[in-house]
Parts: sequence; C-alpha cells; structure tokens
Amino acid sequence: MAYIAFYDCTETDKQQLTELLKLTDHYWEFIDEPLTADNAKPDAEVVSIFVTSNLDEQILAKLPRLRLVCCRSTGFNNVDLKATADRDITVTNVPTYGEQTVAEYAFTLLLALSRKLLPAVQAVHDADIQQTKLTGFDLSGKTIGILGAGHIGQHVAQIARGFGMRVLAYDPYPNEAKAKEIGFEFKELPALLSESDVVTIHMPYTQTNRHFINQETLQDFKSGALLINTARGELVDTKALVAALESGKLGGVALDVLEGEKLLHIEEEKILLRLNSIPQDLLEQSIELQVLGKLPNVIITPHNAFNTFEAINRINEVTAQSITSFWYGETPYKVVPQTNTAMGKLIVVRHAESEWNADGVWTGSRDVHLSEKGFHEAALYGEAIKDIALDFVYTSQQIRAFETMSGMVDTMQQFDVAYDRSAALNERDYGDYTGKKKWEVQKEIGDEAFEKLRRSWNYPVPNGESLKQVYDRVVPFYSDQILPKLREGKNVLLVAHGNSIRSLIKYIENISDEDIAKVEMLFGSVLIYDLDTDGHMLEKHSRQALVDTPKS
Repeated sequence: MAYIAFYDCTETDKQQLTELLKLTDHYWEFIDEPLTADNAKPDAEVVSIFVTSNLDEQILAKLPRLRLVCCRSTGFNNVDLKATADRDITVTNVPTYGEQTVAEYAFTLLLALSRKLLPAVQAVHDADIQQTKLTGFDLSGKTIGILGAGHIGQHVAQIARGFGMRVLAYDPYPNEAKAKEIGFEFKELPALLSESDVVTIHMPYTQTNRHFINQETLQDFKSGALLINTARGELVDTKALVAALESGKLGGVALDVLEGEKLLHIEEEKILLRLNSIPQDLLEQSIELQVLGKLPNVIITPHNAFNTFEAINRINEVTAQSITSFWYGETPYKVVPQTNTAMGKLIVVRHAESEWNADGVWTGSRDVHLSEKGFHEAALYGEAIKDIALDFVYTSQQIRAFETMSGMVDTMQQFDVAYDRSAALNERDYGDYTGKKKWEVQKEIGDEAFEKLRRSWNYPVPNGESLKQVYDRVVPFYSDQILPKLREGKNVLLVAHGNSIRSLIKYIENISDEDIAKVEMLFGSVLIYDLDTDGHMLEKHSRQALVDTPKS
C-alpha cells in the first residue's frame, strides 16, 4: 500500500481518481493547492502534480520517502529531472491525452482573433463600437504555419485543411510521410514565418529553445500576422511580443500560456508586494503581463486549452494506470531525461571602441582601455542579447575585450557567469605598425599594400602576424576549449577583436583563403551561430546593437 498525495486538484479530478483507484489498497489525499515546501507530505511515496506545481530540490528534500512523481500533463519541465534521477525517483507524464482538444482550442483562439469576437460581443453593450471596427478576415485561402508537427500539430494541420488553408510546418524531426498524408509542407523557420498569415506554437519546451519566438525571429514574421500559443509560455519572449504588437508587425496574439503566468493571479501579485525586495525578473514579468493584457489585439486565457471533460478523464486514467503499474515494475509512461545533444549557441562580439580606436590608431597587441563611448557601447551589446542565458564567456587577455565583456554581463544581469581570458584570442600583432595612425601607414606603404595588410590571408607584417598566424592560434583554442562546451549544450559568449574574430569566422563559415579578404570587421552588431558538432555554421543571425559603428 502506498500513500499518494494529489496536488492541484479540482472536484472533477477527485471524483475520477477516486473511481479509478477504488479497487486498489493505496491510500490517497487530495490537496487543492499546488505543491510547495510548506504543504509537502513527508510520508508520500507518490506525488501527482499539474503544471501549476514546481518540484525542485528544495521540495524534494521535504519528501524523503518519495518514489514516484506523476505529472498530470504532457509537459514535465516543472520537474527537476536531474534531482529526481539523483534520488532514484521515477517520473511519468501523460504523453497523449488531448491532441484534438488542444488543437481545437488553438482554432477557438484563432477564430476569436480573426473574427474579432471579443469586441463584437462587447459591441452589443457598447453602441460606440462601430461595425467597421469589427471587420475580420476569412481563414480560407490563408497560410498557417505550425511550429512543432507532433501529435497536436498534426491535428491542427487537419483542422486547417478543413478550413481551406495552406499549411506549413517547422519541426527539427520532420515526418514527411505524415505531411504527405495530411497535406502540409515542411519549411525552414525563416520561410515559414515570412509566408504565414497565422503562426501557432505546438512545441515542447526545453532549456535550449527558451524564447524561441524573440526579437530576432519576430522580424521574420509576415507583417500583420497572428500568433497563437497553447504550448508553453517560456517559448515566447513577452517583451519582444509587446514591441511587435505596438509596431504593427503582429496583427494580434492569442495566448493560453505565458511566461510567469502565475502572476496573472492576484494572490501571486500580493506575494510580490509582501517581499522586501522584488526579484528583477519577476518585476519585469509582472510589468510585461500588465502591458500585454491592456493591448486591444490580445486575447489571454488561463492555461485552459486542455480543459474538457474528455481530456481530463484521459489524463486521470493514465495517471491512475501509472500509479497501479509502478508497483508491478511497469512504467509505460516513464519520462526518460534526454542527454543534451543540442549544440549551444555561440555569440560573437567585437570589443567596443577603445581610446586608440577613437583616434584611428592601430592597437594590435597593446593594452588600451575602452573610451567613454566604448563603455556605453558595451552596455548596448549586452542589451541586444539580454534574452540569451549565458553559460560561459571567453575573452582575450587584453583589457578592452574584458571591459566590453564586463559591461555586457552587467547589463544582462548575469553577474555570476563563469569566464576565461586567453591570449589565444588576442588581437593580431601589427608589429612595426602598432601605435601608428592607419592613414599614416596607408600613406607610407601605398593603397594596394595597405589593403593587403588589412584584409588578405597571409600578407607579411614586419615583426608582426599575418591573419593566417592569428588563425593558427585562434582555431585550435576554439576546437579544444570552446567547442566542447557548445557540444554540452552551453551558450558561449566570445568577446574578442576584429582579426581574431575574422579568423574564427573563416573556420566556422568555411571561407576560402581568397574570400576572407571580403569579410568585414564585426562592427556594431552581434553574431549568433547555430553550429554542427564540428563547430561549423548551420545558421547565422545578426543583431544590430549600435547605430553609429566604431572606427576600424
């Protein structure tokens, strides 16, 4: 006999689970509230939770007898899987309970947006709302883009086909046979976003796809498109979403899930007010949600897509089955923590303006501080990638790169990120030309030699380094030190110099010796790379950080 604690329980849950478990010899208790450290039951051998509960190390410490965690949901990102694995605790979920249910709800939201249902209802009671303000559009003939073509996404595609829509899908593991059967087409992400009148999200949430929809991906959206999210709130950057709505880039959004959605409830807001110091991230989320909720072209619902009698019954049936089967050594719905095979992102930034950059002087291997303008630029670089969680930072040993990195992480408020400074990433040694103004060197050696000196692959520098020599120290360091961290799924920021970055770009982007001369210095923007396991580019994105770029 096991003691089971069910959390986040409705009256329907209580009735169904009691009926499903009545023939067992288990003892159970229902708790209406989410699981917390305060209401954890120390004697519980089984805990069952909904997405509103978070099971972390602190709560696990309060549950010494726990053997099984049953998530009454498909998602399980609210459970610390490493901590449960370390304690030999089994975790189960409900992998397929409401594909049709959630798909139908996504279309409920879409129809409410496309036909302006909420203002139309309001217009019955408000004579000032003119009918011209209620004009919607037909779905027939429009294009819908589905992010995540799993079970739910496939049901969405079937419904969309019934409406006469063209259906596109993005999925890292495309099922071409299913696409042919249903009648949709897989596309790369930028193409899908630019062609879709409606984008609907049905992806699982992982640490590697947080803010999958962000400032950068929103730029690829078709102007005036609608966005629907019934998956996980963490997949969308709320701040970027507000900006896209205000600019008109998005025509409207309907969200059943939000990052920080607990803050929509008054009790959570009261808790914030009682804190002596409100954490910055919670404060920002609260403000973002308040602004989002006041925009006229936004529909927000309270994580309700799953909520039909049929779906709830399927959830509870699977949960009861997981509990009864566990004691016979069977776990058909066991969650197996995946080894993180996804590559982390490489973020590359050239240092901000130094005191010598401001005067057009070749700095090379000299150690020169940032200018006053440079410190301001470093903060702007940090602001440009504030949505990316950094796991590690590499800089050169030169102070201007280190000062740039420090300004960036301070702005990003990622103060504890680990870093390493390496001479392998130092700027090219300009030898006899170091400390000279560039126009003076150009006058001294002539235009043709000057361009070869600056750009070409293996042009000799008196008592200095060619770009090839820089490459010969940068790339081995990249392969030996940086790439292993990226393979572990860690996001790595690299802050270096014009030529050390050019030599790295040559390797990452497979640029020939001849074509490297065409690669410009990285000024004013941040490069974000998605890479293969050999460290070569799969995809590159650029975010502009500076309006006025520094002098080369």
